[in-house]
Amino acid sequence: MKKLISISLFIVIAIVSLTVTNACYYDKEDILYPEQPCDTSKTVSYSSDVVPILSVNCYNCHSLVNAPVYGENLILEGYVNLRTYMLLEPETLENSINQNGKALNMPRGAAKLAKCSISDIEIWVKQGARNN
Repeated sequence: MKKLISISLFIVIAIVSLTVTNACYYDKEDILYPEQPCDTSKTVSYSSDVVPILSVNCYNCHSLVNAPVYGENLILEGYVNLRTYMLLEPETLENSINQNGKALNMPRGAAKLAKCSISDIEIWVKQGARNN
């Protein structure tokens, strides 16, 4: 009987210690998934690079359809609309996506854009914000 109790106690202690040591394992995201450097030497295209970023992150509120309801009538969909906004409000787009306090943080209520997405938009603006 004592042998059975000893074996049972050993099993319980082994299970508890395995559970505790495995449950307290924490990965560091920045070590497991290091941030990849952005390609800052490329030519950024409006249609290939900028539109996909805007469509995923901005058009929910700032599309032709949604802007009157959710986007305070600010339409970023379409090159002419985006370019007009950028001419009327220079640097506001970049300040918004950088969330630096100089304009409203965008996208509102969502995480900041990925570093390389921000970089692509900034490069596109520096390259003349062409319709390419």
